Amino acid sequence: MKLITIATAAKLLGLVPDSLRRRETADGQWTEVYGHRIRVYRIDLTPHAQRRFDEDEIHRVLARLQRSR
Repeated sequence: MKLITIATAAKLLGLVPDSLRRRETADGQWTEVYGHRIRVYRIDLTPHAQRRFDEDEIHRVLARLQRSR
């Protein structure tokens, strides 16, 4: 697992970082993108902690999207 920043994750997904923040679930554990849930990892337990995303998980979501076209 390679954790990447929200800016890098957004770039891979073709979004802006603010879109990933706005699409988080109420508990802040997931973000919904293109109908898929991606896990959000927090560096510490505060509500405003830096977010990280698993790069492999993002690539799996992108592969599923490519197959569904």
